Amino acid sequence: SAAASSSAPAPTTAAAATAERTAVGDLVEALRVDVRTKLLDLLDEVSGRKALLLDSTIVGPLDLIVSPSDLKDHGVTNWYKLSEQAVAPSDCTQVIFLIRCARVELVEWVANQILADEVGGADRTYVVVFVPRKTKQCMECLNHSNVRANVKVVECGIHFFPTDRDIISMEMPGVFNDFHVRDNPSGAFYTAKALMFLQSKFGTFPTVHGIGAAAKVVIEVMSRLRREEQLSDAAKELKPTRGIAQPGVPPVAPLRPQSKEGLVAGQPASGQCTGAGAGGAERLPSVDEVIIVDRRVDLFSVLCSQFTYQALIDMVFGINNQSADLTGVAWAKERNKEQVRLSSEDVVYREVRDLHIDKLGPLLQEKAQAIQKTYAEKDNIKHASEMSEYIKKFKTAQSAHPLLELHINLAQSVRDAIQTDDYRQHLKFEDEITAQTAQTSLLECIEDWIDDLKPLHEVMRLLCLHSLVNNGIKKKDLDQTKKVILQAYGYEHLLTLCNLEKVGLLRYQQGKSGWSSIKQKFNLFPEDTTSDDISYAYSGYVPLSVRLVQMTKSVRGGWRGCRDALNLLWGSAEELKQIDEVDIAKPLVEIASPARPSVTLVVFVGGLTYGEMATLRKLSEQEGGRKFLVLTTELLNAKKLFKSLICEEVFNQPPVQASKAKAAAAAPARSGFGFWPGGR
Repeated sequence: SAAASSSAPAPTTAAAATAERTAVGDLVEALRVDVRTKLLDLLDEVSGRKALLLDSTIVGPLDLIVSPSDLKDHGVTNWYKLSEQAVAPSDCTQVIFLIRCARVELVEWVANQILADEVGGADRTYVVVFVPRKTKQCMECLNHSNVRANVKVVECGIHFFPTDRDIISMEMPGVFNDFHVRDNPSGAFYTAKALMFLQSKFGTFPTVHGIGAAAKVVIEVMSRLRREEQLSDAAKELKPTRGIAQPGVPPVAPLRPQSKEGLVAGQPASGQCTGAGAGGAERLPSVDEVIIVDRRVDLFSVLCSQFTYQALIDMVFGINNQSADLTGVAWAKERNKEQVRLSSEDVVYREVRDLHIDKLGPLLQEKAQAIQKTYAEKDNIKHASEMSEYIKKFKTAQSAHPLLELHINLAQSVRDAIQTDDYRQHLKFEDEITAQTAQTSLLECIEDWIDDLKPLHEVMRLLCLHSLVNNGIKKKDLDQTKKVILQAYGYEHLLTLCNLEKVGLLRYQQGKSGWSSIKQKFNLFPEDTTSDDISYAYSGYVPLSVRLVQMTKSVRGGWRGCRDALNLLWGSAEELKQIDEVDIAKPLVEIASPARPSVTLVVFVGGLTYGEMATLRKLSEQEGGRKFLVLTTELLNAKKLFKSLICEEVFNQPPVQASKAKAAAAAPARSGFGFWPGGR
């Protein structure tokens, strides 16, 4: 909500940054190296010159892992985005297709490429790589397309891409729509597979919390996969003896080797954990707790306005794979910077990305004055000994100068976008909605915006927020609003409205609203906030998802101690204990030591907003001993959410009658007698 502006957080201290680098940054770096190694090893398996055809959802994230020079060093001469239209790779006798197994429709595009090469007389070797695994459905599609014999099928276990020092993203857009609209649980399944991979890499997670239907599926799949792994490991240990004295008697399981200390069987050694890592080696868990949040549990945080620098850039220009598209911005065109890279390697951006927009301007101005002061110091140098120190300061200021200039211009563009009358009016209505004081004038204004053909996602954001807060909209008012939407934006959005209703975003009013109870139980709008309060990112509102994460530690007994509050939310709360408390007592004490802060893995099934990420970072600063590593299916905002719920593919299909006529024309002529089909 856009309540009174809140102060921005203080910059991260050096000690906190060091702790983050050692506790979370090392984990993310290990994952980045793993993904990079898998990809490059895969390319090396196909020796010689090769072309790479990529799934569109992999193209951007791949740029965060490898560079074009890396691809060229490993034999890739050309790379293309896979599409329906076949390409003609020159001077390449080998083609590698890298696609997600969840996007089965791309197999048909692979077949189109292979068949087009056959028509053109090109003799090539084809390798189809499914990420993160090959599935029976994908193999059946290859057989159905009559190209199975032409390709070598490989799977590559890349589950996610590190997108920041504390974020790993699966880059799977549309998981929210797939699970809650299409009843397709594949996104939840692959999230569970990703978590199982993390367990194999860093050790078993002692405790897993989850809330929402998607989180429940993730936990169930994790339990099943872990049982299967344990049974598989047990079967490997039960090796039959060479000679069996009595036929039909089952072999005796071998005794486990005892440690030098003579431990009792079944008890772990001091400092060990029962979680088995890769290769079965026992190790301390690097992650102490996992919290899985289904996006549907907290849709408020996607619909409410965010006020951090990074979130506003995403709202105004959009951030995809750490890049912002500034096409059409005058100053960016003049400087030839229409595509701006926004990564944590940019020291200025890393410091200011989580600042409140009201505090951003003064800080950038202060930095600009410091650079000018450094430049002016050259006139005061009188001795040669002072010159070496000045050169160091000058080089630092000179490297920061273009970055600072970029962010000053970008911040000004963002501020201009949020100072329009329309934006201020949206904030006014948003405050009224969250305070439940909105009048009928809101729906009248929304109808006026529809008549003016305002962007659909801006209209639907406030309309759906109004519906969520009030447990629906009166039937008469909603029917009228739906009618106006269809007349203005087209009847293809009839299915969009149906999807919004199915996920609970837009529906008819059903009883009393529970919003006031949710606000009170979870303290979503704290009073007397300070500059250090975690509500700063939303100017007075604490994201419900972050409050759920906080309550695992702040409430006595964790989620078990606040069942009444959790019952107000959509979906059930789950808890999975993977290691007994007795077994992990000592390791957890060692992990929580100052030398190694506690690490909590927060998983968002359906997407994460930049405002929530900034709030989690602020919460980590406040709690001190707990660091957060975030795994998400994608990075989300309101525009992306509504775009995922539009059924464009349905209306892109050819008309039914035209399809039938085309099929009839292509059908072979049939002969018959009398009244049988084809007889006359």
